[in-house]
Amino acid sequence: MSYLSTDKILKSSDGTVIFARAVGQPDRPSLVFVHGLALSGIVFDDLFKNQDLLDRFYLVSYDMRGHGRSGKPDTIEGHASNLYADDFVAVVNAFGLQSPLFVGWSLGATVACDICANLEPGAISGIVYAAGMPYLGPVTSVVGKPFVLGCLPGLYCTDNVNVSVETKVAFVDSVFTDPDSVPIHIKWAWLGSATVQYPAVSRAVLGRIQDPEKLYEAGSNGLPLLLVYGTEDKHLDGEAADKWMRPHFKDFEVHFIQEGSHSPFYDNEEEFVGVLVNFASRVFSK
Repeated sequence: MSYLSTDKILKSSDGTVIFARAVGQPDRPSLVFVHGLALSGIVFDDLFKNQDLLDRFYLVSYDMRGHGRSGKPDTIEGHASNLYADDFVAVVNAFGLQSPLFVGWSLGATVACDICANLEPGAISGIVYAAGMPYLGPVTSVVGKPFVLGCLPGLYCTDNVNVSVETKVAFVDSVFTDPDSVPIHIKWAWLGSATVQYPAVSRAVLGRIQDPEKLYEAGSNGLPLLLVYGTEDKHLDGEAADKWMRPHFKDFEVHFIQEGSHSPFYDNEEEFVGVLVNFASRVFSK
């Protein structure tokens, strides 16, 4: 069965453009997906064709500010926590969503912290870290692996085109288990997303301040959290994320994909979808 796909160009509270799309039946429970650093919602193209998901849920994604087809503020002020929460609200309102499940990949997972810090309880039904960074702060150097932390100077580079391009190519290759086997049109689409994020924007995106207090409070009050990480993830340490977040969440699940990459929804789609469906079905049945 095919499902209708809808694209929308939205405006956040500060006027920043936010690109969003949805696939499926709006009357079904909704999952909101947010991509990782320097990329865009295009990374979920294949996942948004998955019949097991579409038969059960309404799938929504959007490009974070600073990324993809959304606006790209290049100052720290343009990346305040409340603005990220407002972007999420703009998407929720545009598609008429009711307390969706939030699914954040890599850097996209940090938006859950902004939502909890700035919105009322119940704004989301639960959180999924799909190889996710919990938030930006002390945890970054604990969960982030040397490879991805080593990419930052190249992403920030403004005086050497070769370094900038080589870093982005290596960055995109590193999210896959076997980059040489990935169809070139997919790699180029992901690399194209990385190319449109200028160094000043990358620096602003990663330089923003987040306070996890309300995230932890939501966890202690029962907000469900699922962690899904690949054991061969070159970017983030799933075991470190588990140890960091587990004490703060009463309703906590973790799943490790053996030999899985930093892109479990792409390289290990069947296993990832199975875990996500089980968790989402439980959350929405409460």
